[in-house]
Amino acid sequence: MIPWAIIVAINGDFNLGIAIIIIYATILVVRQLLEPKIVSGKIGIHPIFTLIAMYTGFKIIGILGLFVGPIILIILKNIFSVSIENGIVKSIFL
Repeated sequence: MIPWAIIVAINGDFNLGIAIIIIYATILVVRQLLEPKIVSGKIGIHPIFTLIAMYTGFKIIGILGLFVGPIILIILKNIFSVSIENGIVKSIFL
């Protein structure tokens, strides 16, 4: 959006250029502050663990790992939460 705002400002429409920059700043703030909280609330995993899963997936598999890593993390979380609820993990460690 920044190149668009610059081009519009160079063409003489400064108001539109400033409006585009304000919209971009608003989008940036909302994505940085609200999106991690919404995503972590929906999948039940802290955002830092999601980022770690994305990085690990990227290092192991490549670009596809960016998508596969968090999916594997969600699957493992569900497996372990069910195991803990059923007492399987408690019986192993006790």
